[in-house]
Amino acid sequence: MGAVISPNARYVGGYTCIYDTEAGNWVNQVVIIDIRNDKKYMLDPFPDTLYPLYDPCAITDSGNVFFHCEDGKIVMFSLSGDVTVLDNIPGAGKPWLSQVASDESGVWVGFCLGGETLYSPVKWTDGVPEILQKPETTYRGYGWYQGCMARGCSLDGTVIYGTAWEGLDSGLIWWDREGTPRWVGDKVRKLKSVKIYDTATGTYTDYTLVDGIVGSSDPYYMSPSGKWIAGTYRTEELAENETDVIYTSCPAFYDTETDEVHIFSEYEGAVGMTVTDEGLGVIGMNGAGGIISHTVMVNIPTATEAGTSTEWIYDTYGIIIPDNSLLEYISPDGRTAFGYDLSGEMEPMRKWYVTRKTAE
Repeated sequence: MGAVISPNARYVGGYTCIYDTEAGNWVNQVVIIDIRNDKKYMLDPFPDTLYPLYDPCAITDSGNVFFHCEDGKIVMFSLSGDVTVLDNIPGAGKPWLSQVASDESGVWVGFCLGGETLYSPVKWTDGVPEILQKPETTYRGYGWYQGCMARGCSLDGTVIYGTAWEGLDSGLIWWDREGTPRWVGDKVRKLKSVKIYDTATGTYTDYTLVDGIVGSSDPYYMSPSGKWIAGTYRTEELAENETDVIYTSCPAFYDTETDEVHIFSEYEGAVGMTVTDEGLGVIGMNGAGGIISHTVMVNIPTATEAGTSTEWIYDTYGIIIPDNSLLEYISPDGRTAFGYDLSGEMEPMRKWYVTRKTAE
């Protein structure tokens, strides 16, 4: 189920599993790798009946790795093998961790199942949870019911981003250093009232179309300082039959410091994936359709292409990776890149990292 990389690219973590035919269950083993020296920590294996791991969600720069479990729990493993199950959020419900900031900040972000809505965005500071405010209305200007989720944050944990989760809406939200929520690129967000024809009843229903910036559950959208947020600019139009909605999408990058939105309309159907503080953005081609084919680098301030991620990694690190590799994250110091490829039938997704080695 993949792997995760720590904010400063100190560790990567995940798990392996082997089926125990005698016991009739899977045996899981957490694996943590120190990127600096390739030291691999293989923690004691355990049956999945103890902790039914689903996928890794985050790892700290001290090597604590968090997993979602199939029973809804969030479990953390340390390098020494200590196990911690995250407590429920007081007055809300089960926690769901999305990303962590630097160890010095002590910040984690995610959401919980409960609160004023079905889902509530959460920020932990040194293990103490706080439910974040939501924008006044949903992405479409309606009242909240399902809620929203925090997805990622800056390296120091002071700037956070997340997504709405009302129906299929996933409008990108960000919380500034004062904790004020707003829609990413609000200046380009436009609400349009229309009437949609219901073929089943033969009547019209009021509906709001939105042009704006949307995202997904990706934990790497924000640059380390919180200056940039990657996303997708999506427009909506009512079709001539007055029943269907036509969507168009392209990558967009939002500057939280200047409130400027940089839209790359020439990459129709692509999505923004990650970005550095210097404004080097990563675009996932064909991502709006659900499956990204490859990733392309763009210089956001100059609106120019910087080649595919495969070319950029070779030019930057001198390492050849498969052409169909997708770049997800670049470390704050630029020394490490993290992503995955879609090679082979037996290994449909392989996580990888490339790094410049530090001299001993």
